[in-house]
Amino acid sequence: GGNSYSVTGFTELLSVPYAMHSANALSGAYNHYKGEVYNGGIIFHLWKDAQNIEHGLIVDTLELSTAEYYSNIQTVLIGTTAQSSWNGLGNSNAIIGQVGHTNSAALLCLNSTNNGQSDWYLPAIDELFLLWHNRFIINKVLSTIPNASELPVNFYQYVSSTEIPNNNACYFSFEGYGLDYGKYAQFRVRAVRSF
Repeated sequence: GGNSYSVTGFTELLSVPYAMHSANALSGAYNHYKGEVYNGGIIFHLWKDAQNIEHGLIVDTLELSTAEYYSNIQTVLIGTTAQSSWNGLGNSNAIIGQVGHTNSAALLCLNSTNNGQSDWYLPAIDELFLLWHNRFIINKVLSTIPNASELPVNFYQYVSSTEIPNNNACYFSFEGYGLDYGKYAQFRVRAVRSF
């Protein structure tokens, strides 16, 4: 605490084990990477669960539609089974399970067999946000795939599978924000799948 001190000995501080662990945690923790062409599309998000099992989200290389609506049932609330902000597959199944359902963006995705895969679904609003957040690397990769359709830069909206409790649907603008519209609004559809 004062102005004078004396050296009583030397202790070598080793940061190498921490640095080695840190490097492994960052580079070796995942078997996959964002932007990897994998299982029918391009990986745009990765995470590990509590058991340290790797999971990811994959986006289709093609747009399924440039003008599709949330559902043909536009005045009846589905409810909480279709209102998850992150579970697009659960939302998609709830949409097509609604009595009277015949057509929707969710059905378009669930019926897709693009790139040899049959487990595509309509992404939830948070999944679309993650896709938008990673659009730079996704578009770099899409630009190298013949006949693939790149993600738009802006002014385009995508249908999400997330229903809003006021009986509207949540759409995502590729300017970086969510929108609240009626289920009749027709916007773009891009399917995703997970592993």
